[in-house]
Amino acid sequence: MDQGLTRRVVLRDGTALTVAVLLAGPASTLGDIAIAVTPGEAAFLTDPELETLRGLVDRFIPGKPEDTDDGAVVAGCAEAIDALLGAFGVDPPLIYAGAPFSDRGGSTVNHFEDFLRLDSYEAMAWRLRIEGSKGQAKLEFNGPVPGFQTVYREGLAALDEAAGNRSFADVPGLGRDLILRSSDDPRIAELVDVAFLHTVELMYGAPEYGANRDLLGWEYTNYDGDVQPRGYTREQIEQLDPAGAREPSLEREPSTPMETLVAMAPLGFGEAAHGILAPAGGSLSALRSALAPIIERAEQRGRDGS
Repeated sequence: MDQGLTRRVVLRDGTALTVAVLLAGPASTLGDIAIAVTPGEAAFLTDPELETLRGLVDRFIPGKPEDTDDGAVVAGCAEAIDALLGAFGVDPPLIYAGAPFSDRGGSTVNHFEDFLRLDSYEAMAWRLRIEGSKGQAKLEFNGPVPGFQTVYREGLAALDEAAGNRSFADVPGLGRDLILRSSDDPRIAELVDVAFLHTVELMYGAPEYGANRDLLGWEYTNYDGDVQPRGYTREQIEQLDPAGAREPSLEREPSTPMETLVAMAPLGFGEAAHGILAPAGGSLSALRSALAPIIERAEQRGRDGS
């Protein structure tokens, strides 16, 4: 792999191809957000499990020493995922941030910090999604549901097993990539299927949900974030964005290997990070399915030279 490439170069020149590679890969090789706990302290996971999770999210959105941007670990994505898993450990559960405004767009009060209470249906649905059905007949009318807690706990254990019964996080980055690409363990495949989208959603979501610390994700994608109630000026609305400001190019340097593109942040431009996840259904496999037609059209245009 070309170690001289920075994430900024890859995101500038390879974002669409990275998404294409992710879509094309088998599910075995490679949302849902909540506020972070105190850095270094686990809400649901044990400390060793949390460290393994950091090693995983680092491969989705890595920070590189030669780059000026920080990745998912520094942004707090692992802690935010862990807080989601323990969302019902506080009251109200840390599921839906308040409304209507944060204090980033001119409001004097940050309503996002006041999480909303769930009604009985919402609470049951989210408990099922996070904690699973746990053998309760009333929750298994469509069959048993493992829940995110089980998926993460079993998947993280599988990663450590694949690393030789040591922490997956202690394996060098390329070794972790190899484990993710070559493993046929269904526990790892299921973990990656949900953890990838959780990482992306949290990296680029509102910081009240726990990650995007210091607005790293928004700075990185040149995203304005929530601008209400100030909004935009007429000039900002009517004037065209600078050419290429928000659009990834299908062109890339010939020396950029596919493996490098996959290993680095795959959804690094604003529209992808903030809009393309909606139809994904909470999993990477669903995201692949949703984006496949878009990628195919883009690749066809490239082949046609249009």
